[in-house]
Formats: sequence, C-alpha cells, structure tokens
Amino acid sequence: MLGFKVIKNKLFGGKDEEVPAADQFYSPLRIGLHSTINVSMIDWLTAKSDLNGSVILPQGSMSILAIGSVDVDSDKIFNIYLMDEALEQFSLQIFCSPNDKGQGMEVREVTLYREVRNVSPQSEEEWNHELYSVGDPSYVLDGQEYKRVWSDNTDAKIDLVPFEETVIRLEETIHYTNNYVLYARDISVAPVHKTELLLIGVEESEDTAELVNRIGLVVPTSAISVQ
Repeated sequence: MLGFKVIKNKLFGGKDEEVPAADQFYSPLRIGLHSTINVSMIDWLTAKSDLNGSVILPQGSMSILAIGSVDVDSDKIFNIYLMDEALEQFSLQIFCSPNDKGQGMEVREVTLYREVRNVSPQSEEEWNHELYSVGDPSYVLDGQEYKRVWSDNTDAKIDLVPFEETVIRLEETIHYTNNYVLYARDISVAPVHKTELLLIGVEESEDTAELVNRIGLVVPTSAISVQ
C-alpha cells in the first residue's frame, strides 16, 4: 500500500521477545527504560501564545514507554517515547554525532515532539487528498504555514525519507521503517529567535496506515533531568 513498508505499532504491537537487561540502558543522557524524565519547558513559556494551538506542554515527570534508535550514516538518533502525569504522550528525540576527537558520540540537539494530528485514510482517494501537499516546499497546519527544512534548495515536491528504527520495550524489540519530511516555522519572541518544527510521517502497521503530524520544540540538555 502506497509503496511504504509495513511496520507495527511502536507502543503496543509486535511479537513478545524479552529484551536483555544490557540492552535497556543504551541511550545517551543515561536514559534507560527504568528512568523517569523531567523536561523543563521554561524557555518556551514566553512563546506559548505564539505556538501552534494544538501544542501541549508536558506536566510533571514522564515515564518511559519505549526507546528507539536510528542510524543515519555516522550519526545516530534516539527517540524516547514518554507519558506524562496527565497521560499525554510525547517523544524526546536526541540527535548525536561523533565528537570532534572521533572518540564516541556527542549530543548535538534534543527536541520534544507531541503528536497533534493523526488520520487513517480508508481509500486511495482519501490518501491522495491527505498526501497532496506533503513534500511541497510549504505546508499549512491549523492555519500556520511551515517551510520545508529538508531539500530546501528545490521548489519541487520531494518524497518522504525512510528511516529504519529499532525500538525496545521491557519485553520486546521491534523493527520499523518510518517515512518522514521535516518542516519548520519561525517564532520571534524577544530577545531570542525560536523555531517550531513540524514532522510529518506515514506509518503503516499490519492493520492500519496513518498519517501523523508532530510538533517539535528544541530544548537544551540542561533542561532535562533523569532519575
């Protein structure tokens, strides 16, 4: 269907397969499946009124549902899937690359994502409608215009980019192919300049196929505390 590879639901699907304890503690910032995380969003409070109206900031400590990892050439992306005290779900994306001395990986950017839209078209006509603007140089969501970040040197429509992800939970490891394109819009809040990200992806399981929109806010590593 639509040329996308089949994946299973990250949080609740897949075949049970026990994950060795050593594999539960491999993400940066000493984050493991046993951890709880607090992410201070104080840097974004002054911009709250300018954010997409669907954005929700996390409340209190967040528990970890799963940890995903993606290899991108010599870089690595970790996706920490979270639930806050209000039972809202988020994902903390940690982008890492080799340090300047070539001795291990270094955290380069951390982004907190929140799903704001999820649709499951039931026909080819509905899919064509939903995907009509995805990959274009600009994309409108909730009346806000976002500019494409990837391949921004061309005015042509681009294909979604596949990413092979391995996700671990306490009882299993699951492998996926996710297909995404990244957009952004500038938010000017004196005295700093901020950017709101929009990650659009098609995710297909054995039973359903979904188009997902996630809003992302970049946070400093100093805003993250792990217990």
